[in-house]
Amino acid sequence: MPGKKKAAKSKTARKKPVSRHREHDLQKGVEQFAEEMEKIGERFGKRCEKKGKGMESWFHSTFSIVGPLLSSIFGVIIIAVFLWVLNLVNIPLGVGLLQNIHSFLAVHIGWFFLLFMFFSYASYVSKLFPRVYRPLSPIVSAAGITVALWILASAIRIVNLSVNVELFTNMASFIEGSLGVLFYVFLLMGYLVLIAREVTGKPRPHAKEKAAEPKRVPPKTTRGLHRLYRSGNDRILGGVCGGIAEYLGVDPVIVRVLWVLFSLTWGMGILAYIIMWIIMPRNPGHKWD
Repeated sequence: MPGKKKAAKSKTARKKPVSRHREHDLQKGVEQFAEEMEKIGERFGKRCEKKGKGMESWFHSTFSIVGPLLSSIFGVIIIAVFLWVLNLVNIPLGVGLLQNIHSFLAVHIGWFFLLFMFFSYASYVSKLFPRVYRPLSPIVSAAGITVALWILASAIRIVNLSVNVELFTNMASFIEGSLGVLFYVFLLMGYLVLIAREVTGKPRPHAKEKAAEPKRVPPKTTRGLHRLYRSGNDRILGGVCGGIAEYLGVDPVIVRVLWVLFSLTWGMGILAYIIMWIIMPRNPGHKWD
């Protein structure tokens, strides 16, 4: 009996490090996924900023304080043209969903104009008076998130007029009833982040300044097979398809085509890609800058 107890204890002691190691790998995968998504967002933002910087500076320098008003009027004109086209298309079709979208936009076009004005002038102040805009930025961010949630609830209601699902009605009612509370929650979070940045005052380290991960040879399993890694040499987003292609020894284009077909057929390709992006570790022998 004592020998069996010792053997059981030794088995449990062996299992704990394995579970902790798996939790560590999963946590590391989530952190790397967030880091890579942030880098993708930064690259996309820099490209958009380079293309729009010249036009934006010309627009602000030409129209000055009247510029946000003109851009808001232009946005309302675009909505009006869209409504005209939508009504023209829907006359022979008679689709109820299109009619509901047309009614929603037509009823709230005044609110959209005010929202365009608010966010356009907020952007104008942020460019012209960044110090004045800094303490006001949480208000603009909270307002933007609240408006996005309102549009989401309205879209659910519009779709539900055609399908009539009780769950969608409850979701839309919950979001609309919580808009005020959510606005103050996001406002509080924004000011907490702003205060934390002011207190610390330390800029975030650049990616090049971070310590490089030590290179190591990919370990082999007990059957002599290499582990499945994400590829850093052949990647478009996270390197999942490239890693699978390297593991199978096939052209990565084939894997990407199969992934696109899987996404279009069953609609789960994007979710599966994100899960594999988090679970599959980086290939330590590749560059990930």
